[in-house]
Amino acid sequence: MKKSLSLVAALILGAVAVSPALAGVGLQTGLSVDPDDFLIGVHFRSHPIAEDFVIVPSAEAGFGDVTMIAGNLDLHYNFKTSSDLAPYVGGGVTLNWFDWNSGSDTKVGGSILGGIDLTPKIYLEAKIGLGDVPDWKFIVGFNR
Repeated sequence: MKKSLSLVAALILGAVAVSPALAGVGLQTGLSVDPDDFLIGVHFRSHPIAEDFVIVPSAEAGFGDVTMIAGNLDLHYNFKTSSDLAPYVGGGVTLNWFDWNSGSDTKVGGSILGGIDLTPKIYLEAKIGLGDVPDWKFIVGFNR
């Protein structure tokens, strides 16, 4: 488990190093499908690294079918709108540690995601998992 936690920490720290001027830290919660878990986590939203692109590293813990710890490194493309609703799409890589009753395992995968900023502080997001990671994640996030 220490090795898995170290890998998650390294992923998050690496993402933070890529974007030293972080725009904000926030909390997120949600659900995953297969495994069916309740999620809680933290994320960072960088300043734009290019026009309309931001890096969003995050870490989550999941509880339910299995215990899961996930480190994610996502890239979001923010669409320009004239309203307060701001949709985005993106993708990323994820490192997941799973603990079942019969043992534990670490898996690397990816995701395709889409979301919408409802206000500058609240967003909704859905992720499709690629590989041996949760099939879906549905997230509500809060930015500071």
